[in-house]
Amino acid sequence: CAAPCGPFGYWFLTPFLSLTSSLSRNNSARHAMIRITGGKIYDPASGINGEVRDLCIEGGKFVSSVIGGRTIDATGMIIFPGGVDVHTHVAGGSINFARAMTPEDHRRTTAFIRTQSRRSGLGGMAPTTFATGYLYAGMGWTTVNEAAVPVLSARHTHEELHDIPILDKSSCVLMANNEILLDLLEAGEYERAKDVVAWHIWAAKAYGVKAVNPGGVAAWKWGKDAKQLTDPIEGYHSITPGTIIGGLAQMIDELGLPHPMHLHCNNLGAPGNVWTTLETMKLLEGRRA
Repeated sequence: CAAPCGPFGYWFLTPFLSLTSSLSRNNSARHAMIRITGGKIYDPASGINGEVRDLCIEGGKFVSSVIGGRTIDATGMIIFPGGVDVHTHVAGGSINFARAMTPEDHRRTTAFIRTQSRRSGLGGMAPTTFATGYLYAGMGWTTVNEAAVPVLSARHTHEELHDIPILDKSSCVLMANNEILLDLLEAGEYERAKDVVAWHIWAAKAYGVKAVNPGGVAAWKWGKDAKQLTDPIEGYHSITPGTIIGGLAQMIDELGLPHPMHLHCNNLGAPGNVWTTLETMKLLEGRRA
């Protein structure tokens, strides 16, 4: 069987059909033994060029062989390493703002003309949904994660994700400035706050949690920002950006989410923010993020 592919996973196509979804429907798949048979494998790093052979997985890693476990018939499919983009913006409000603000880009970009195997679309810096799938697949990517989904626009985000062909898709719901969460943390209601996080993940049908400028967006409503991890957030007495970051990281671990907190540190993009980043890393020692 083929060697591990580092940050990459193997991908199966029967034009535009993947099996990776069936491999990751639940957390137990990470520890299961799986044998994939009958597929034609391409793996340049391992010198495999179109060989039909078994591919074995145990504990989330490729191994030489397994005894027992699940068998997947990949006859007629192509298996090859594929990239996983854990942070992208391909659906929902952010990409649609970009599309609306740059109509000239769509006028001058190369068009995807409809064929028997492809839908029409436009490329450019903010591609349409069909073109997004074709462009990613053309670069070797097979899975993308829409990294910032407000819960109120999650339904529309999933409509667009569903429209993107070829790729497997996931998303992260925004939580670090959610006022219900912040109010509960301020009141010391940790367990109820964790319930709120869990409900938002369920309601948004998200894979994980995104934290952007924790407390900063809430402070902007008062004309302020949240630059220091230990300073109380404007409008609150006790909670700080550090409280939110540490609390969310702990909740995500306790909820057993497969994806750790997806964090954009405070002072993102500001000169000197390296010190904020280093302090954030110290705060998160021993936790996933």
